[in-house]
Amino acid sequence: MDEQIKKLNIMLATLEVAAANAKGRHWTTYGHNFRSVHLLLDDLWKTLRDGADKLAETVRVIGGLPLFRMTDFTAYSLILEMSKVSDGLTYCRETSEEIHRLIDQFHGAVEHKVFDPTTENDVLNITSQLRHWLLFFDGIISEWEGAK
Repeated sequence: MDEQIKKLNIMLATLEVAAANAKGRHWTTYGHNFRSVHLLLDDLWKTLRDGADKLAETVRVIGGLPLFRMTDFTAYSLILEMSKVSDGLTYCRETSEEIHRLIDQFHGAVEHKVFDPTTENDVLNITSQLRHWLLFFDGIISEWEGAK
């Protein structure tokens, strides 16, 4: 398999698992700042799904077949699917860690010159959107921890 397609599929899988985690956390969050965390996770989910859609379409455009089954997403993802229900602060920490992992994964592929210029631009646009969400999650975490 072409190295570019392979990397894009791993990134796609990781985005899909992160999106499933965000939606699961959105549905099950509780505790302090419930509404803020609940809405923030839903907005992040939309960004993750849009990013996954962009990567899957890119794989098709460059002649590959994107992963499309949940079993493949969980098998190839660089993050694990969520396994337990927790409070909002724990969810914010876990989500922030996942976003950092995504950004690192995407930047690593760009640094290794895996992508053609158009695909590289698309990948970096996704990381730019993800970095935006880090501001909010990290802000909630620091506000929460400062209140202790």
